[in-house]
Amino acid sequence: MIHLLNLLSLIVPILSINVLVLSPAYGGSHMNFMAHLADTLTEAGHNVTFLIPVADESKKNQLGVKSTKDVVIVEQDEIMSKEALVVDDHMDLVWKFDTHAPNFEETFSWFNRILELSCANFLRNTEVFELMKTKNFDVAIMEPLSVCGLGFFKKLGIEKTVMASSCTLYDFILQEIGEPEEHSYVPSMSSQTGDQMNIFERYQNYKFSKETKRQMDRTFDEETRIYRNYLGEDLPDWRELLPSASLFFTNSNPYLDFPRPVIQKTVPIGGISVDMKKIKSEKLDSHWDEILNKRDHNMLISFGSMVRSSQMPTEWKQNIVKVIKSEPNVTFIWKYETNDTSFAEGLDNVVFSNWVPQTALLGDDRLTAFLTHGGLGSTNELAHCGKPAVMIPIYGDQVRNANMLARHQGAILVWKNDLGDFEVVRKAVHSILYDEKYKRNAKRLADILENQPYQPKDLVVKHTEFVARYGPFPKMDPFGRNLNFFTRNLIDIYAAFVVLYAVIGSVSYIALKFLWRSLSVKLGREAKKDL
Repeated sequence: MIHLLNLLSLIVPILSINVLVLSPAYGGSHMNFMAHLADTLTEAGHNVTFLIPVADESKKNQLGVKSTKDVVIVEQDEIMSKEALVVDDHMDLVWKFDTHAPNFEETFSWFNRILELSCANFLRNTEVFELMKTKNFDVAIMEPLSVCGLGFFKKLGIEKTVMASSCTLYDFILQEIGEPEEHSYVPSMSSQTGDQMNIFERYQNYKFSKETKRQMDRTFDEETRIYRNYLGEDLPDWRELLPSASLFFTNSNPYLDFPRPVIQKTVPIGGISVDMKKIKSEKLDSHWDEILNKRDHNMLISFGSMVRSSQMPTEWKQNIVKVIKSEPNVTFIWKYETNDTSFAEGLDNVVFSNWVPQTALLGDDRLTAFLTHGGLGSTNELAHCGKPAVMIPIYGDQVRNANMLARHQGAILVWKNDLGDFEVVRKAVHSILYDEKYKRNAKRLADILENQPYQPKDLVVKHTEFVARYGPFPKMDPFGRNLNFFTRNLIDIYAAFVVLYAVIGSVSYIALKFLWRSLSVKLGREAKKDL
């Protein structure tokens, strides 16, 4: 009996909480990140509802969730269907944009329009709102790439919210949440450099950050108008709801990302979407085995799920083929979306495939290197698997991701605009394949990530449970976000000291001038007496 009591005392009761994870269907990497959050909490024994408003019809079957079974999809209604935009129809444009001088309005205006249409469609579905109301959620989680969910959560009466960014940072929300903006050494989401910048690069970093914020503020203001229209004019503005979140999960890892100051509510969970245990257990089938066994060196080429290799300018594709031809002892596996590969006709060391088992390939010792666009999902997989890479960023945060990984000296950045330069691409590919220093540095970073003190999944579970029990945390909301520019940056104090020193200097000058005159008069009188 005593032994039974001792055994029962070791059993820690698990408090099951109800969690709502809102993840609009518009981008594979965003949905995959949110799906891993949902599955992590489900596997920890919590009741998770994965709510998916369909922003892009082509993405609604790419949910990403596996363990979470309570999935609610909000289909597009007739109104949305008539106006709906498809993300893939616009992605070919990013090949043509100049990476060094992105036009943010042209690049993302269509995407912002998708968010607005999706918000209205989501909130028109009153049945979904009533269903969510019955579930009595303790915590709600969403990505602050849209603020539509903030109004939805508030109307449901959910006060304990968590914002989760699938990118390393969304600098367009920093001002609202009171997090420091350090443009002089922290690369913004659209930055073209690392953390060491000259005066022009610092200005460019600041400019890109502010232009992105202007674009997103405009969209957030429109979404606020929409959720007030459908849920009630009394709902607070997004600028009030966003900073009231209990926590901010960010897909950043302190051992991988650029160092930056954060507030205490920011929790880095970078790598949450990388399951190394699963990757190590994955086995390649005979088809891929045969491909990897053909040569001693193998290189994977993939530009992700949103940007298609098939839409790449022809001259760039032909140049990559030329580079492949220059490396006859290497097998190149190219993720290519169509069967029209006539531009590589006659090459026997390249394998084209509509789909590749990317994580299984990255986890295989026979894969030597990776040529990638630098999406954060692929960047995290690369870092955890310890594979050297050539990174060719196409748009968005990919330049930042490439610089972030390259500074660990396990990757080489090649600018998209240089894809037509044979010597630049050939040199990068050859170096990453044969220079052992890249392999050593990539492996060291992977070892660090594998043995870091706190794993992302543990942070997600423990912090979400803590929010459910004790949140929200208004006392963690920094007062600094309420200060104006002059007060926050101590400009009023500097100005006061300047005035003070000016007054002291002026008084001292006048006093000294008066003393000098008095002394001169006195000396003059004495001189006259002597005469």
